[in-house]
Amino acid sequence: MLVFAVQEKPFTSDKSDAFYASKTGASMRAGLLPVLGAALIAPTPLFAQSASPVVLAPGEVLAQSAGTGLVRSRPEIALFRLTVTGRADDAGAARAACEAALHDLRTKLRSVGVPDAAVTVLPAQTAQIGFIGNEAYSDDDAPNPAAAAPLMAMDKQRKVVTVGVQIELTDMSRLASVRQLLMGRDDVVAQPPTLSLRDDTAARRSAIAQAIAKAKAEADAYSVPLGLRVSRIIRVFDPAATSEQPQVWSQMTAIMNGSNGNEVITDARVGMDVVLAPR
Repeated sequence: MLVFAVQEKPFTSDKSDAFYASKTGASMRAGLLPVLGAALIAPTPLFAQSASPVVLAPGEVLAQSAGTGLVRSRPEIALFRLTVTGRADDAGAARAACEAALHDLRTKLRSVGVPDAAVTVLPAQTAQIGFIGNEAYSDDDAPNPAAAAPLMAMDKQRKVVTVGVQIELTDMSRLASVRQLLMGRDDVVAQPPTLSLRDDTAARRSAIAQAIAKAKAEADAYSVPLGLRVSRIIRVFDPAATSEQPQVWSQMTAIMNGSNGNEVITDARVGMDVVLAPR
């Protein structure tokens, strides 16, 4: 994405999908449609900067480019979040079923090399099982208590107890075995593991360096056909700065970049304001 601007006049458009350009006398104004604009929020500078306008010399053009960087790494930590469930006709029996399922799960985890210290069990919760659907209503959508009554009675008799479990795996040689174990259990509902590094500093620096290099290359690529060159960099910022949701974002990033589920993807997004000058 590259966006051009000048001080004197607003943009005009020739309706091109990717590039807007117009020329009036000796003044040229051009821009590239911000394809990612709808998916990004207002830019937030990476560093504190003044809001003073950029002073352009005659023939100079203010432009904005963007770049992304991506580093794939072997994971060092895998965090599983899952729910273990026990079902029965009363709360006591459901709790016992849940405890038995949890005990069996921990035994199986030990058998594949996962130590007890890697497993955290959250407090149990009790709820009712059942769903009262269309049977509770007549054909004209009026409530039908007579039809709903037996279903509600059955619903009150069935109980479910669940416990949340977290497994923090640091031996990646056990990752496939733990995945297979969890997928084979009917009493477990597990999310895909969140994969991470103990220290992602080096990966992040590499991703940022890639993003900056791509943003500079993009500015160069669009300036040459215009007979211009990159004169100076005015600002560097994150065009996708947003509140952090590490687990959700990591999963979205992995999906978008074709992750095979066995790697950590560290990405960076950089926007750059540059001044283009005549060659």
